[in-house]
Amino acid sequence: MRFIDDNLFPLWLALALVVAVSCWFGLPAPTPGKPVPAAADVWQLPKPPEGETKKSVDAITARNLWGVVPANLPPPPVWAIQGIARSGTDRFILLAFEGKPAEILKVGDLLPDGTKIVQIDNDRFFVLNAEKKKIAFGIYKNESPK
Repeated sequence: MRFIDDNLFPLWLALALVVAVSCWFGLPAPTPGKPVPAAADVWQLPKPPEGETKKSVDAITARNLWGVVPANLPPPPVWAIQGIARSGTDRFILLAFEGKPAEILKVGDLLPDGTKIVQIDNDRFFVLNAEKKKIAFGIYKNESPK
């Protein structure tokens, strides 16, 4: 048994390697495929009939989905954040609008445009607009509302 393990196993392995190499190199080289001719017509999106599109746009316009826009709306007041102050645990916003002196506002007060202040942090404050959406305003110039 020792003879088989010592001598025949390496011989079988060498024979398998010789057969694999001869099969690999014995196969013919692959032939290059023939080029596929280009299609004569290029696929394009179908164009919808013009009448249907016009009808759809007219139907949307007639429904007045966005409501009526009043003709003469007064411009919203221009306001600017002067800073955020803190006294103990209470926080305040210093807000100036339309050239008036700065006002002190706290959580629950309304801004000049009607939005309600709901939270004040160290460098920003959050308001709740008419659609009940929470918007953040930062005190830095490069920070936009989120």
